[in-house]
Amino acid sequence: MDAFYFLALIVLLPFLMALFVPLAYKVLKDKVGWFAALVAFVCLIMVGAIVPTTYAGDVLSGAMSWIPGLFVNLAFYADGLSVLLGIIVSFIGILILSYSNKYLSKSEDLVRYYQYLLVFMGSMLGIAFSDNLIQLFIFWELTSISSFMLIGYYRKTKESIYGATKALLITGGGGLFMFAGFLLLFSITGTYGISEMLTSPDMIAVVKSSPLFTVTLLFILIGAFAKSAQGPFYVWLPNAMEAPTPVSAFLHSATMVKAGVFLVARFHPMFSGTTDWFVLVCGIGLITMVGAGFLALRQTDLKGILAYSTISQLAYLMTMYGYTTLAEPGIGVAAATFHLLNHATFKACLFLLVGIVAHELHTRDIRKMGGLRKEMPITFILTVIAACAMAGIPPLNGFLSKELFYESSIQMAEALGGGMAWMIPILAVVGGVLTFAYSFRLILKVFCGKRTTDPDVPDHVHDPSWILLGPAAILAALIILIGLFPTPFIDYLVQPAINAILPGAEHLHVALWHGITPSLIMTIITFAFGILVYWKYDAIAGWQTRFSSKHPKISINWIYNTLVDNAFDFGATLGKMLQKGPPAGYVKTMLVFIIAMVLIPIVYALFTGLPIFPNLDFAGMPSEMLVFILIILTAWGAASLPKYLSAIISLSACGFVVSLLYAYLKAPDLAMTQLCIETLSTIMFLVVIMKFKNKEAVRPEKTRAKVKNVLLAVGCAFVLFMMLAGADLIAPFETFSHYFIENGLEMTAGRNIVNVIVVDFRGYDTIGEISVICIAALAVFNLIKSRSKDKQEKTVTSTMTEEKK
Repeated sequence: MDAFYFLALIVLLPFLMALFVPLAYKVLKDKVGWFAALVAFVCLIMVGAIVPTTYAGDVLSGAMSWIPGLFVNLAFYADGLSVLLGIIVSFIGILILSYSNKYLSKSEDLVRYYQYLLVFMGSMLGIAFSDNLIQLFIFWELTSISSFMLIGYYRKTKESIYGATKALLITGGGGLFMFAGFLLLFSITGTYGISEMLTSPDMIAVVKSSPLFTVTLLFILIGAFAKSAQGPFYVWLPNAMEAPTPVSAFLHSATMVKAGVFLVARFHPMFSGTTDWFVLVCGIGLITMVGAGFLALRQTDLKGILAYSTISQLAYLMTMYGYTTLAEPGIGVAAATFHLLNHATFKACLFLLVGIVAHELHTRDIRKMGGLRKEMPITFILTVIAACAMAGIPPLNGFLSKELFYESSIQMAEALGGGMAWMIPILAVVGGVLTFAYSFRLILKVFCGKRTTDPDVPDHVHDPSWILLGPAAILAALIILIGLFPTPFIDYLVQPAINAILPGAEHLHVALWHGITPSLIMTIITFAFGILVYWKYDAIAGWQTRFSSKHPKISINWIYNTLVDNAFDFGATLGKMLQKGPPAGYVKTMLVFIIAMVLIPIVYALFTGLPIFPNLDFAGMPSEMLVFILIILTAWGAASLPKYLSAIISLSACGFVVSLLYAYLKAPDLAMTQLCIETLSTIMFLVVIMKFKNKEAVRPEKTRAKVKNVLLAVGCAFVLFMMLAGADLIAPFETFSHYFIENGLEMTAGRNIVNVIVVDFRGYDTIGEISVICIAALAVFNLIKSRSKDKQEKTVTSTMTEEKK
């Protein structure tokens, strides 16, 4: 099969199969999740078929013209990084969709649920394999939309609505900034092709030397940070936990939140090796890692702890991808890419296990838990494996990632040099300490000790069926396998992804024991301080709670809520300021603004001595001046005469004088049109005026208002005059009348060039004009008919009166 169609099928298959979910539901009923899991399995097989190609160092690509006028193609590209993300998405998708068969009750809207999940999976595969910036943006926003629908799955709960709206506003808004960055990137490179840019050293050099480099990078990173909940954008992810637990495991731990990390990894070759990249990516990553880890200590909701741990773990990835210098642009690439795989396994596993605990206890409040290791031994063992992997305990895969993270942090400090550079490994250890503390909190608080008596919590619980435990057990087995035997996973999945980001990179060698190394010493320090922090866990959490209560405004959430809650009031206030009832007020404001914009350059020219309209010549214009004076006098009369009839006659006279000007300027067609329009409008005005009982104009304006109106009118007239007088200061546009003359007869068979232009070349314009005339004619007809009805009514009334007499 052609590479384009093969990759397109991988991406589009979930979208197509989402259409058949209602049909599958009629056959499988509440087991329809197995149909969705089969779709994910097929996608996994197809993505897995590309692994030998990427292992050999080759790529698959294909494109089809989509919008050629805008240089937009429908293009797909499969390298090691794409395949790694595709494997994660499809494999985790199988487990989540299988798990959902038992997790969701039969009363749920299962068709909607699985359709949304399939659309999301297709969108993530689209992100992974897109080779066009516009195409990538479309799939990017589709993940935001599908995430919005899944977070708000429980439509009737305020928390779900709030979380879904928050996620959409932040991730969707960040996507718009990313789109602006893509447009800037196109303006620099002249292409939307991702692989074309990333594989061309010349284009990369052009981008790095461009004055738009920093703003382009910033806009793209805003989109990545918003999607991966980094920096101030982290606030949406904790509220997204209102989604069903399988959704949280799939979207908000293993896949969607990695889209931002994937984007950073994808554009690493283009932007890395610069100070901007290091400061923004590494700086935001370190701050988010420590901040989110610290906030995780305060959480009492199981999914809340995992939400903040996810933010912190994603910050690990951002930090490592941000490690860069000009001499060594890819210091942390290998470590980050390996952790990308490991994090997906242990975090998805933890979410599934937390879902089991919450499902059995009917609560997610960790304060109401304890002693579950005896009642749920299998769940306990699996949770210990996943939590220890997150904490970096050997011999699990998280330990290998943590070692690489510490090693790359030391390399980055050495590459930068200087005392302050060693803050990087110190902060890395701080992040590890916090991870250790909240990881063991999950184990000890939930499964050890005794459960407090609570009427809402069952007295006796047990391990669920293997439909729920199976996916978590598979992930736990992978955690152990990758920890003990990392080489096959690195060779076939991780190393090709590293090579896609950093061509020519050294092969990654990972082992549980490398001797006594600085990274091992950092790990030992992490465990020691982690135990200390856990010992003070309640004190730290209590201090955070007291601080938040005392200073509620020191919070990104408070800022978000304030902006959203006050958006309506702000809009209403702004509307009242700009639109105070009648349109006269804001029309005057716009006119004053226009006057100011024109007068500024004129005043500047006067003060700097620049010539103003040197070619303006009023000599030899007595006829024109007479017509101009007549126009001014008649217009003044229309605006100031007290009676309607005289004002209408003056206005009509103004129009007739304008037609005289057209005739003088040798435009007889315009003069004739003006005469007809003025005649028709005068008749219309007179018909309307005859219906008024009071024939004298009502002018409630005070003298001060009249003076303001006069000054505004004079100012507008002066500005218009200056603009027209300065029209010859720039070179006029080249006339294109020759085109009509040369092509009119051949294209239209018409010899009257005016008719040809109006009817054929400007057909839509003429249709618009005819429509306006028809509407005006209907209005005139109604006025005349209403006048005849009035006469008939008066006649009937007078007749009846005479008969009575």
